Amino acid sequence: MSSEESIAALWQRLKYWAGENAPEMLKELRPGANDVHIDALEKAFGHPLPAAYRDSLKIHDGESDGWPSRVFADMGAYHSAESALNDYDMYLSIGSQGTEFDESKIAEQIENDIITVEGAVRPHTFSPDWLPIMNCNGDVFWALDYAPADGGQKGQVIQVDLEGCYWAVVAPDFETFFHQYISGLEAGDYTIQNGLATKDPDDPLELAHVQ
Repeated sequence: MSSEESIAALWQRLKYWAGENAPEMLKELRPGANDVHIDALEKAFGHPLPAAYRDSLKIHDGESDGWPSRVFADMGAYHSAESALNDYDMYLSIGSQGTEFDESKIAEQIENDIITVEGAVRPHTFSPDWLPIMNCNGDVFWALDYAPADGGQKGQVIQVDLEGCYWAVVAPDFETFFHQYISGLEAGDYTIQNGLATKDPDDPLELAHVQ
């Protein structure tokens, strides 16, 4: 099975589950992006986009509405190629860090519970080697990470909560991330609230640290 077939199959599984259980999840899905928009995102980012992520954008170029999160339940609004680039530029303007990194200082902050780091991710404010793919109301974002810490994998999916001082690797690549999420839907890990999938309808933002 090719990457494109795999991603297409995953989208079909997601849409089948949502159609049967939570149709509101699908209301803001956009048509697929063309190569021009995807190539522009790749050029601005400066790293080759994973084939699975490109294939996903070609099927659905993100979702139109930024809030509430729909397609990815309690996580973030799924970016189009254009909104991913806008988010990237926004975070770069706020402030980014390069490859210089004080490992001893980070270790001390983790030991003193000042920050939480799960997996091989560098706890930057933002890195020019991160491409945001989802954003949860501006508070939390998910990104493809092309500058992982030792032991990490280029293209891994990370979750960053700057206000909560929390960084985590959530999947080794986009395809695995997508597959894990859909498998969770099908396994009954989510309930339905107002036509949307959720793990905690009372406070979805709390899920940022348990995905």
